[in-house]
Formats: sequence, structure tokens, C-alpha cells
Amino acid sequence: MNRFAYIVFSAVFFMSISSCREEEENPIPNRTVNVNTSYSDYMQLRNAGSHIEYKYGNFYAAGTLLGYGGILIFRDYDNKLHAADLACPVEADENVTVEVNMPYAICPQCNTKYDLTFGFCTPVSGPGNFALKIYQSVFEAGDYIQVRN
Repeated sequence: MNRFAYIVFSAVFFMSISSCREEEENPIPNRTVNVNTSYSDYMQLRNAGSHIEYKYGNFYAAGTLLGYGGILIFRDYDNKLHAADLACPVEADENVTVEVNMPYAICPQCNTKYDLTFGFCTPVSGPGNFALKIYQSVFEAGDYIQVRN
């Protein structure tokens, strides 16, 4: 009986190890995000297909934190708000950011094209395997939008 139990345990153990594959993590590192849009930016983001980019090097209110490569806030074609990091996951460099021309964002370095149509930010062409890093905490609060993580 011990031999049978050993064989069964070994088989179950082997199958569990071989079926466990760790999902690869997005290469864009986690960084703190804290953005509150101005009223004029809020007004610009009212329509489906609109977007605003918050990039390093520009001046924002004290306490504004822009993630890794900057923040893209956009309203998809279902009229839902989303926020994503501007850094291209292929390049994984905070200085290489995508250029947005709704409904796509394209990396000028590797030419990966990301589809923003419904907020998934997934690559549709080019060498990219990862979506743009998405920030889930996007709130519409009166006359401004807040993005945090």
C-alpha cells in the first residue's frame, strides 16, 4: 500500500509542478501615481476618444506623481475612463514613451502599436507582448479626474 501511495503522490506532485507556470509580470516597474486633473483637462476628457498625457518635465500641482514614464488618461469608445503608463513595455525605459493618436498608442522606438479602443491597451502589431501598464484607480469626481494606485 505504501508503494501505491508513493506512486500516486509522485504522479500528482509531478503534474502539479509541470502545470504551474508563473505568469510573466509587465516589465514596467510599480511606481506611485497621484494625479488630479485641472478643470480644463477634465473638460477636455469629456468625450469618447479624448486623452491627456501627463509627462515628466512639465509642472504640476504639488504631490503629483506620474508613475514610471508618465500617465495617459483617456476615455475609450465606450465612454469609460482609463489610465495607463506612457512607458513602452518592450523598451521598459522611462524615457521611451508611446505617442498617442486615438485609438492607438505607438512606440517610436520599437513601433509596437497598442489599441486603446476599449481600454485594454494591448499590442496589435510590433514586437510587444505586454499591454501598457494600466492603473485601475481612476475616479471622476465632480469637475476633475483622480488617478491613484
